Formats: sequence, C-alpha cells, structure tokens
Amino acid sequence: MMQNVAEAFLAVNAKMRSVYVLMVGSALLLISQARPPTPEEVKEQQMNEFVNDYDTLPAISLIPESWKESLKKEKMRYLEMLQQQSLK
Repeated sequence: MMQNVAEAFLAVNAKMRSVYVLMVGSALLLISQARPPTPEEVKEQQMNEFVNDYDTLPAISLIPESWKESLKKEKMRYLEMLQQQSLK
C-alpha cells in the first residue's frame, strides 16, 4: 500500500508548488514540495509586482517590445485624433 501511495504522490505533482495531505493510519501527514521558478515565471512575477506598486515605474527592460509598439501606436492614434478635432 505504501508503494501505491508513493506512486500516487509522484503522479499528482503540480506545476509549481504542491501540497499533499496523506492519511496514514490515524495520523495526518502534510508534505510540501516546490521547484525553483522558471525564468519566464520570475519575469512575470517581477512585472506583477511592478504593476501592483503604483508608487514606482516598472523597469523599461521588463516591458515586452510588443507592448511598447502597441503604446506607440495608441499614442499616435490619439495625437492624430486631437489634431483632427482642433482643425474642425
């Protein structure tokens, strides 16, 4: 039975952090297992921390190029709209 529990324990391993609760007889056993985050997860966490902190600006190096391009396009669209409004 213990081998089946160990196999089930290994098969249920989750993506980043796992918490397992096993009943062994009348005792409750809690096992926590974690792996180090991937570089993508670290970068995403840094972005989330910056987004949640309204007193600081994010490091430019952490902002994806696609976002920068999108912001430039939106800014140009807005400026063109303002120019059209002032011409009328």
